[in-house]
Amino acid sequence: MTVMWDVQERNCAVCGRVFIPRAPKAKYCSDECRRKHEQDRAKEARRKGSMQKRDRVDRYLAGSGAVHDEIMAMRREVAMRC
Repeated sequence: MTVMWDVQERNCAVCGRVFIPRAPKAKYCSDECRRKHEQDRAKEARRKGSMQKRDRVDRYLAGSGAVHDEIMAMRREVAMRC
């Protein structure tokens, strides 16, 4: 198997360990470090009181239910302002 990008050693963004990436955009040496980064990011978002990106997308794509009703009410409110 040939590699299509210039393989260079990188430092893991979480633990700082040197690793050889398996993908061109790899930032983490292992799945554990990737999960740790995601957990830390979610914890920081909760601390700041903001929603995660994934939550915003899920809420927007909700097709029915309370979330859908909330979105439609917000749209009606904005439309009434114009």
